[in-house]
Amino acid sequence: MDRGYYTLYPNLFIILVSASGVGMKTTAGKIGIDLLNKAAPDIPVMKGSLTIGYLADWMVQVQAKNPKGEAELTIFCEEFKVFSKGLYADSGLIENLTKLYDNGTWDYRTKGQGVYIIDKPCVNLFACSTPEWLTTGSAADFIGGGFSSRIIPVAILQDEKSIAWPVKSTTVKELEIALTADLTQIAKLEGQVFVTEKAKKLFEQWYGIRKTLENPDQRLSGYYSKKHDLVLKLSIILSISVSDDLVVDEEHIESALSLLSKLEINIPFAFQGVAWGEQAKFQDRVLMKIRQAKKISHSELLRHFHYCMSGTDLKAIIQTLLDEDTIKFEKDTTKGKMKIVYMPKEELNVP
Repeated sequence: MDRGYYTLYPNLFIILVSASGVGMKTTAGKIGIDLLNKAAPDIPVMKGSLTIGYLADWMVQVQAKNPKGEAELTIFCEEFKVFSKGLYADSGLIENLTKLYDNGTWDYRTKGQGVYIIDKPCVNLFACSTPEWLTTGSAADFIGGGFSSRIIPVAILQDEKSIAWPVKSTTVKELEIALTADLTQIAKLEGQVFVTEKAKKLFEQWYGIRKTLENPDQRLSGYYSKKHDLVLKLSIILSISVSDDLVVDEEHIESALSLLSKLEINIPFAFQGVAWGEQAKFQDRVLMKIRQAKKISHSELLRHFHYCMSGTDLKAIIQTLLDEDTIKFEKDTTKGKMKIVYMPKEELNVP
């Protein structure tokens, strides 16, 4: 998509985030990668921990094999914390992944092997993680930086349903075949995406008020700083998911905004491990527990967190959450005994 001073491509850095054992994120990730392998086997999938040298070697090999000189690569991380160790151990990795996200010519100078030059890079990152995904490094250095602003954390707090013996139905099998065929066709699409006048007008209206719709959590500032591009990237993806005409209309813009607004409800959960102090981390955990429970007594909360905080610590956190207006409380006199019960101010979103 032509953006005047730069060209926008629909590649994404996505991380599925949930507590351990919730959401089957790794299974979901593998299903997605399997579909990609079936539909577009020529697109390499890079797995495991990452170093800048390893990435550069992959990019050069991919570019050499591509008849158009394009370096298309998908990085898949089943456990982002393993991958993120490389981010902090290799100081140049964050900077170079940020450059690759923007799809400009990428050059990497090695210590003894000269310079790698990638003219047409296209890198997608698809990862799975628990909320502690960023605790490996310094939150102060990471949050608000260029790389973090390009990450899209897709988070859930609890399972939507529980199935002991999952069975792939005939309908699902047929859907998988149809989806693979559709993705194969999508992989062949190329060229510039055009935006209708109605879509431009809708985007302009949202763009004018976007600041008023942001969550005040400072950890989300990076995400919001790039959201305008993300809306357009997602609009392109929605367009090619239903048509080959490479046209973004107002319906695609509208759907992208709707999907992102749902995603944003749980983004703070994805960042709950990122804090500038231990007290802030515990505050995130208490808030998420209240949101998961929907209604929970003070005594239940204290029993749940007794291993990491005292009653005095919990009361201080609860008071902070009340002052922030993120939770509310009521007096429950069930069974003739009065107790304090906490509830979240907004409903839990489980996509």
